[in-house]
Amino acid sequence: MDPLQNGNDCEEDCHCAEEEEEVDPRIQGELEKLNQSTDDINRWESELEDCRQRFRAVLVEATVKLDEQVKRIGRAVDDSKPYWEARKAARQAQIEAQKATQEFQRAVEILRAAKETIALAEERLLEEDSRQFDSAWQEMLNHATQKVMEAEQARTRSEAEHRKTAANYNSCISHMRQLEKKLKRSINKSRPYFELKAKYYLQLEQLKHNVDERQSKLVVAKAEYRAALRNLESISEEIHAQRRSLAMGTREQGVGAEGDGGNDDITNFKMESDGLSMVSVSIDEEGSHSSSSEEEVDTRSTSSPQAFSHDPDSICSSGHASPLLGPRSQCSGASSPDCDQERGDRAEGAEATLEAGLNKLTLTLSQKQEGDSGDEQDPHYINPEISTPILLLNSVQ
Repeated sequence: MDPLQNGNDCEEDCHCAEEEEEVDPRIQGELEKLNQSTDDINRWESELEDCRQRFRAVLVEATVKLDEQVKRIGRAVDDSKPYWEARKAARQAQIEAQKATQEFQRAVEILRAAKETIALAEERLLEEDSRQFDSAWQEMLNHATQKVMEAEQARTRSEAEHRKTAANYNSCISHMRQLEKKLKRSINKSRPYFELKAKYYLQLEQLKHNVDERQSKLVVAKAEYRAALRNLESISEEIHAQRRSLAMGTREQGVGAEGDGGNDDITNFKMESDGLSMVSVSIDEEGSHSSSSEEEVDTRSTSSPQAFSHDPDSICSSGHASPLLGPRSQCSGASSPDCDQERGDRAEGAEATLEAGLNKLTLTLSQKQEGDSGDEQDPHYINPEISTPILLLNSVQ
């Protein structure tokens, strides 16, 4: 089969597998939010643009018509301007005075209700003959007393504000009336101009309010759009992370990790070291037995000291220290790495020394057999029994 066709088949299988995967329901919800935010953004942008166009159109129209009025009326507009400004200030002072009056009336009502509550609580306590202490009524009385104090403070503040705004309003009204008497002719002549100006001012204020409202809604829609995009991005990253984790699979043991093989090698090494220690003990015991038998023979022998110098007793002497393996260490049965290394070194030295001693023993015994071949009943004759050392050597090797 063509490798290109195989590659296409693999790609198709991958696409099919991806299509078969279940779509996260969060994606559908975020996509719906994204589409809704997109529609809102488009709608508010179009409405905002329309409101701005109407505002600009009304502003241009007001400018043109007011300029025409100024040209037609002439100087009376500038002469009567202080009166119209004082009238505007008086209107603003009137609005502030009305707000202060409402606040003062509200504070008075709160104070009256709090005083009525205190009166009811005191009457309730005075009607009881037993005069028992009631914690609930006492708590209500304390709360009502606190409300009365707060209401009195609020009434005092609102009363001062009301007096201040009322004085400002009265001063503005008096100043406006003075200017009205002084500029009565100019005011009557310029009245159409300022009335038209007030009309366009209110219309432009309404259009400006519509522009601000659409702009705030557009900002909210764009914020929702960005939030939906961030949510989709986080969901996508989460899905890709899950796919990567599934593709990688479970992590296996590393190259340098410790396994059972290393433990088996250490166990075998310890067993071999313990075996070498047992061999050294057996050699020490054999050397002690042979040394004791040789000493019994030496008591009856009259041979020269040179013959005993080549005797196997010089190699395998008795005592706690063996000439072949040396003194036995306290680490014979230990299992630490230092003790294992010490036993290995001692085993190698014991093997070399044992082999040299056996060779020397064989030569010595062969010379003695040649010299004493005619006398079989010589009391100094020693039977060369070397089978046990040879077996021990084989076990060491």
